[in-house]
Parts: sequence; C-alpha cells; structure tokens
Amino acid sequence: YLQVLHIPLQAGSDSVLKDMKRGYTVSEYVSIVDAFKKAFPRMTISTDIICGFPTETDEDFEKTLEIIRSTQPDIINISRFWPMEGTPARRMEQLDGGVIKERTRALTKLYEQVAEERNKEWLGWEGRVLISEEGKPGTWKGRNFAYKQVVVSGKDLLGKEMDVKVVDCSPFDLKAEIV
Repeated sequence: YLQVLHIPLQAGSDSVLKDMKRGYTVSEYVSIVDAFKKAFPRMTISTDIICGFPTETDEDFEKTLEIIRSTQPDIINISRFWPMEGTPARRMEQLDGGVIKERTRALTKLYEQVAEERNKEWLGWEGRVLISEEGKPGTWKGRNFAYKQVVVSGKDLLGKEMDVKVVDCSPFDLKAEIV
C-alpha cells in the first residue's frame, strides 16, 4: 500500500494560523506528523506553506522555518500569499512583494536541503517501482511505495513494475539501477 500523507500546515505560527481562520494549531500538526512517522518511518509527508500572509511577521516566518527543520517534510508545496477577492485578508494591509519573494526563496532553499537529506535515507534501498513516465532521454520515472520518484535508465520501460536499488539522489528524486 502507498505510504504518503498530505497534511497542510500553511504557516508555523499559531497567530498566523488563527488569522488565516484555520481550525488547528502548529502543535497539532507536529503531533500528527510525529505519530505517522513513528508508525511508518519511510512514509512520505507532504505539506503546504503560504509565504507572506498579511499578518506574518519576521518572527512568524522564522517559526515556519523551524517547524520545517524539525518535522522534515519530504514535499512542500510553497505558495506566495495572494489576496483573493471577497476574503477578509484582501482588506488587510499587504506585505511588500519583495519580502514575500525573499521568504519564498528562503523556504525553497531550506526545503531543498531537507528533501535531499530525507532522500539520502533511501540510499541502498531495494524494492519495487512502477514506471509511469519517460524522463530525460534514456531514462524513465516511477514511484515506490512511499511515492518517492525513482529514475532508472533503460529502454521501453513504461508501465513495467521492476526491482531497483537506489544508488544516488537529489532533492527531487532517487536514482536507481534495475536489479
């Protein structure tokens, strides 16, 4: 069975979550992530972060970075805040676009570091993947049981399920050899 879980965090600050009208706290998010990681150590955790909500201070953003460092999600969907028509946030004083851009860059950099460290834990892993798409010339992409993207070399592998061994990684995928 597939071991992947998407848990949207949105922000690492309870005050920002309250302003966003989310019905949860950072500690509840952390508890859920910890429980699933304990039960399924190789589970892929995915989350969402919004950078630049109008009430987000530098301290609030630092809390978000700290939660990402501590919970180590495998996938982060990063969005810049955009005021939607008809929402209370639309009427709030907006943060400077340069601040939002810088926060997005800082979070992206941290995410890539965390993702690569998480992917390094897969080095040497052997298991089955289903090849679902063609990659760069001569390569194919598939997913393992934890929804990790696995890249292998070969010809005409689309739709095939095969045993592989992970030999390298990047923040975005695992590179494997067919065994």
